[in-house]
Amino acid sequence: MEKRLKVVVSAYACEPGLGSEPEVGWQWVLQLARFYDVWVFTRENNSASIRASGVLETCPGLHFKFYDLPLWLRFWKKGGRGVHLYYLLWQWGAWLRAWGLHRREKFDFCHHVTFSAMYHFPVFSLLPIPFVWGPVGGGETLPFRFVAGYRWRHRFREGLRILLGIVTRINPLFYLACYRSRLILAATEQTRMTIPRVFQNRVVLEAQIGMPGHASNIKMANTKDAIRFITASRHVYWKGIDLLLYAFRHYLDAGETGGRLTILGHGPETPHLKELCQRLGLDGHVHFTARLPAREMVLDAFAQADVFVYASVLECAGYVVLEALSMGTPVVCLDLPGPGEIVDDQCGIRVAAKNPQEAIQGMARAMITLTQDRQRLVRLTRGTKQRVEKQFLWNLKGERLYRLIFQKGYRSPNP
Repeated sequence: MEKRLKVVVSAYACEPGLGSEPEVGWQWVLQLARFYDVWVFTRENNSASIRASGVLETCPGLHFKFYDLPLWLRFWKKGGRGVHLYYLLWQWGAWLRAWGLHRREKFDFCHHVTFSAMYHFPVFSLLPIPFVWGPVGGGETLPFRFVAGYRWRHRFREGLRILLGIVTRINPLFYLACYRSRLILAATEQTRMTIPRVFQNRVVLEAQIGMPGHASNIKMANTKDAIRFITASRHVYWKGIDLLLYAFRHYLDAGETGGRLTILGHGPETPHLKELCQRLGLDGHVHFTARLPAREMVLDAFAQADVFVYASVLECAGYVVLEALSMGTPVVCLDLPGPGEIVDDQCGIRVAAKNPQEAIQGMARAMITLTQDRQRLVRLTRGTKQRVEKQFLWNLKGERLYRLIFQKGYRSPNP
């Protein structure tokens, strides 16, 4: 039996069952462990759920190294406050330990999985072995015409984001990370185009997110009753829920008064959104649900809805979009990076979004179309399962990664 290659992984966020980036890190680690012996550096506070998952007993080739900075270097970190500085320091501490472990284990290559934004320098790339980076995001930009309508503090934040993108593109450390990478997985087309031209032959487009093999759901489309729309996200300005409320007002004004919209989630914009809902006369048509206690309940809500509408204008992935598709619910979204690359014409409607008015009118037209053309709703509902199972199952993503690494000179593919 041929000896398995050894891989060391940086996965700051890596935890089962939480969704979002921790789930992304967890799933990529499991895929790597199918083909290699894997050592994963992640945070100490992820250890309880990882041990409880039972994977350490069932996957002997998977090893976790739980690490956190000493208390005197992290007393100031509270929740999301200071996370970027803490992450930078954590990377260097984990790298020092990985270097020492490499001297004993002789790793064949290393892989940086999470946090994987292009403006974060992946310190593991400095290990003296071939490096795989990503899926990396962070090259996505918010369309300028949307920024003009924001409140001043949001415009200021977007200005900082634009400045960060400019600085990243001229940052020598960004070029060093690209140079050290044998393979770069770009999460979106916009991020792919951000990688310098000289390194484009190392870049492959691969979404950060995926779904387990048992996740895709089959359901019957609603062919006669009033349409139930749903959306879910944090209530922050770039998620575009205000745009959706305006679009839903247009939908009702077109005579589709039976439709209902459920908004899952909460956040700093919730009071503003509820006030806007009242101002637009949407009471009785729009229902806010702050938080569901379990992820299974969120997925069940997606399955009960007829159409998932996602108005976010800035995304690297859009995990809820893929979750909705996996539950058999077609999606209406803006044709922007992330969701616009997950959804195709077989499972949803992508709306042009050069400016807010175009996005509002496009979402309204899409909702009216799916209400009036039930045969199209049936076709899109059927297409959700095919889209998920052909492109986004984790096992398929793991096999694609294995073949890509093989093309770089490692092991013949035999998944």
